[in-house]
Amino acid sequence: MMGSNNPGGAGGGMAPGMGAGSSDGRHDDEAVLTEFLSSLMDYNPMIPDELVEHYLGRSGFHCPDLRLTRLVAVATQKFISDVASDSLQHCKARVAAPIKDNKSKQPKDRRLVLTMDDLSKALCEHGVNLKHPEYFADSPSAGMGPSTREE
Repeated sequence: MMGSNNPGGAGGGMAPGMGAGSSDGRHDDEAVLTEFLSSLMDYNPMIPDELVEHYLGRSGFHCPDLRLTRLVAVATQKFISDVASDSLQHCKARVAAPIKDNKSKQPKDRRLVLTMDDLSKALCEHGVNLKHPEYFADSPSAGMGPSTREE
């Protein structure tokens, strides 16, 4: 006779693989979370811990737990990867679109060039609205010749 995990003997409508009650399910979740957080100590994300700690500190968040810093680094790495992948897809779609003016002007070199428009579209899909100016200058006199600058 096979034993039951449920000490009361009442079966109920539990999903396969779940414990005897909600407390066992929560215990399983906590065990998985603990195992995941401990695995972060062995993982070196692409974004250095010092950089993540710097930006977390600038936003007012200070936590001595390195596992949490690495969790933020992994989430950031995933976000950057998704944005880069989506940008590439926008770039490929833009290049694949036929040129309406003259078919003979289509470039033979099929290298992809990522533009700010591709990046803006990908970031917009992820909830980041990017508005870039037509021209950027450090100061109003930038781009002027030395004789026309007023100082």
